[in-house]
Amino acid sequence: MTGEYALRAMAHLAKRPDKEYALARAIGKELDIPPNYLSKVLQSLARAGLLESQRGRNGGFRMARTPKQISLYDILSAVEPMNRYETCILGRKVCRDEDACPIHFAWKEARGKVLSLFQKTP
Repeated sequence: MTGEYALRAMAHLAKRPDKEYALARAIGKELDIPPNYLSKVLQSLARAGLLESQRGRNGGFRMARTPKQISLYDILSAVEPMNRYETCILGRKVCRDEDACPIHFAWKEARGKVLSLFQKTP
């Protein structure tokens, strides 16, 4: 859910005019996302350098870089642990080529493709 909210908010902010700030509650209202939760998501994106934030009357959040300079991986890794793509999908503590779970090799291939897609897609 957090990753989805982050992606939706970033897509929304990417459509706004350059240098224009938007309030978390306004974004939340437009996207039907709880504003308090969205505010925390946006703050995480700002800490990752993807957004700029400003307090005050004309404050809010805006893109820190052009949308083409930000990948899906940049956004998701700012708000979610990406190690889910590095661990066994069945939850085994030890799962490697030498001691593989039943779907190890299929998951290894799929996660590589997913991560590659995330990293290459602005």
